[in-house]
Amino acid sequence: MKKLLILLSFWVSAITAVAEHTKGGWMYYTYLGPGNAPNTAVYRITLKIYTKCILDNPAQYCPTVVLSIFSGANNLLLERNVVGEPDSINFHNCPDKECHECISPLPAPICYKITTYEYEKQLPITPYGYTIAYQRCCRISGIVNLKPPTFILGDTWTVNIPGNAVSPLCPINSSARFRQNDTAIICKDNYFTFDFGAVDPNNDSLSYQFTPSFDGTPDGVTGGSCANEFALPPPYNSVAYVDPFTGSEPLGRSVHIDPRTGIVSGVAPPISGVYAVTVTVTEYIRGTTIKRGEVRKSLHIEVADCVSTKALLEPGYINCKDFTMQFQNLTSANTILYYDWDFGDPASGSNNTSKLQFPTHTYSGPGDYILKLVVNKGLSCSDSTTAIVKVYPVFAPDFSSTALCAHVPVQFTDLTTTTYGMVNYWSWNFGDFNAIPGNDTASIPNPVHQYSAANTYDIHLIVANNKGCRDTVLKTVLVNEDPGLTITHDTLMCISDTLQLNAGGSGTFVWTPNYNISNTTINNPLVSPVVTTTYKVALTGLPGCTVTDSVKVNVVNHVTQFKDYDTVICRTDAITLHVSGNALHYQWQPANGSLNNTHIQKPVATPLATTAYTVTGSIGKCSAVNSVYVTVIPYPAANAGGNQTVCLGNSIQLHASGGSTYSWSPAAFLNDRFSANPVVQHPTASVKYVLSVTDTLGCPKAARDTILLTVANIKADAGPADTAVVLGQPLQLNATGSTNYAWSPAQWLSNAAVSNPVALPQNDILYSVRVSNAAGCFDTDTIHVHVFTLDAGIYLPNAFTPNGDGVNDYFRPILIGMQSLSSFAVYNRLGQLVYNNTDTKTGWDGMFGGKPQDSGTYVWFAEGIDYKNHKVKKKGYVVLIR
Repeated sequence: MKKLLILLSFWVSAITAVAEHTKGGWMYYTYLGPGNAPNTAVYRITLKIYTKCILDNPAQYCPTVVLSIFSGANNLLLERNVVGEPDSINFHNCPDKECHECISPLPAPICYKITTYEYEKQLPITPYGYTIAYQRCCRISGIVNLKPPTFILGDTWTVNIPGNAVSPLCPINSSARFRQNDTAIICKDNYFTFDFGAVDPNNDSLSYQFTPSFDGTPDGVTGGSCANEFALPPPYNSVAYVDPFTGSEPLGRSVHIDPRTGIVSGVAPPISGVYAVTVTVTEYIRGTTIKRGEVRKSLHIEVADCVSTKALLEPGYINCKDFTMQFQNLTSANTILYYDWDFGDPASGSNNTSKLQFPTHTYSGPGDYILKLVVNKGLSCSDSTTAIVKVYPVFAPDFSSTALCAHVPVQFTDLTTTTYGMVNYWSWNFGDFNAIPGNDTASIPNPVHQYSAANTYDIHLIVANNKGCRDTVLKTVLVNEDPGLTITHDTLMCISDTLQLNAGGSGTFVWTPNYNISNTTINNPLVSPVVTTTYKVALTGLPGCTVTDSVKVNVVNHVTQFKDYDTVICRTDAITLHVSGNALHYQWQPANGSLNNTHIQKPVATPLATTAYTVTGSIGKCSAVNSVYVTVIPYPAANAGGNQTVCLGNSIQLHASGGSTYSWSPAAFLNDRFSANPVVQHPTASVKYVLSVTDTLGCPKAARDTILLTVANIKADAGPADTAVVLGQPLQLNATGSTNYAWSPAQWLSNAAVSNPVALPQNDILYSVRVSNAAGCFDTDTIHVHVFTLDAGIYLPNAFTPNGDGVNDYFRPILIGMQSLSSFAVYNRLGQLVYNNTDTKTGWDGMFGGKPQDSGTYVWFAEGIDYKNHKVKKKGYVVLIR
């Protein structure tokens, strides 16, 4: 394969930015002809990468790149190709001040390097084609419209070679390629234009749009070096934009792209800096809607802190309402000092010119005028422009329609009036979302359209005349399916009755046939047929909108009615009573409150005693009577006994009554779940048992009762196993475990039958507590009390040996007769605090700052509150021995 690589760099005047890696680029392909194998094609793939000319780091320049080829069918990687050894040419684009004398201040020039890589490849022609991709890290720092940090963001360049699934012309295509017009100077808050236009070798139709920029490969994910920096499979993620910027509005809402030319224009953002912009050009086979490919170009556009002197008008102005127009320059640079307007209307005399920034001019008559604006006339930085002004009032669009009724052709009529010229353009959109695409529009003055469904529709008419006037009129209309016709449902009547039919709606009614009917032209006639008859009504509302409906009157000479069998229910249960037949109305007896409704065919009955229900079914004067007998039997009197308690490890017997068969649930711990009196054997946890009872008295359902069996697991706790007091110090005992407590011996206790007696022991003593509940379950625990014949205080040893042998390793206070220890500190001989803690279980281990302290004498200080609420302070010496 032949490889051709070109390197091009050029200078652009813009603000200075620091480059990390990339500043933009794009990829395209050229169809070179069929391959040397059947059903193959040869393509040249071209990649252009933008970087800074003088790189901050030589590693940012890639002498080789890796182009990845993915299947268009499933995005799987097919192969990777290394392309390298580009050449370089320098190109300078007008850095001198005279090129930009009307831009102030002149931005400092920056050089961009465009590296071109090319590679030829033979590929099989497939239905879905290929995606060619190259990814790289990283972008430049400080991109204004992207979320920071932007230097960690990469970029992705792709191009799609289409398959032949849509058209055999798609694979034999060369993609569009952008013209290299990247040298425009853009000043913040100033109007500008920037050319993203492209050319297509196949003369395809091109369409342009802003699209989100892609992120690239994070640095290090695929190797970090040029040779290893290859693309991951599509689809690709977009970068995150800073509000109010988006992928479709990368330069803000005031900047737009012309979808036909690729020209970007508008007022630049108010913040200077670098902006990431991506434009996608889509190509279609000319004269068709067949899409043949896309090419994306990403570029870092620099907006400078400058202003430009420019005269800019709209491409054209038209006024079809009156003769008065207001104008303004579309740029507002502070370098513009003077405005000179010529309205092209000599007949207006001295009013034909103005020096105002925002002039208003009333034209002397209809016609085409040439408007001219000169800014800074006579100065070195001057500019001028012209525009055509069309003044042709009055142009008033309007239309009318015949009656709007679904399924009926509607005639639309253009009522537009124009004082000058003639109407020569119509574009109708009937807003019919139910129509076949293309059938809901028209381009003639007075079209006809038929709606298939009733609904509200928005009808748009765009009209224009040969003078350039153009306007739109919108009307929201209601299309009725019919004039709101409603009619009585099919019904029954007794042969000797008269029945009133009812139809609703707005318009004229006509009933057929004229058979035993009181009036054929009213909405609610009386009928008295002697045979089954179908009456049809036609309702005519708006002109041409007539709808019909019918009602069938079945004539009978008796009521047919059948009842359900008599039944048995359990007391308090409900049952639905059933009768069948052709009756229209029902009356149930007795009306004693046991029925939820006495006038329906299938009421719900809840009798508390055996009841005979009678139902009369009627059709007018015809009727029939039936009865249903409901026998009520009481539920069994299920009794599972009261809730019980059993000690852990014991068994207990349950006792049930009230029926002939019994079932307990769950079966856990039961010796026989179907016995009336089962034994619960050694349960280990509390259980809620549900008892189901049936009897032989006639109620087929079971009655239920519930019992809770609580397993009592008594755990007596008398407090700590050992404790100490000084002589005369009260000791508050606290036992837990159940509800009943008995202490022994009772000597020196305030109350031996409570959980928390107060003890005032005179000597060492062992107290025992028996904890029990009402069921007799119990447990015991003990506490040993040692009585010191010392004063209440804080006691400490005079030496300790922190050598880790488990004996005397810690120096800690011993509290006797004390409520609390508020301070305990140890100091070395230099007065340095080496230990400070009030936890009597911890103590000092001879360490300070993670290091063992030397043998020697240390001073300690302790303070606390004794049981009489007296403050106790003590200090002393301790010898650390190693």
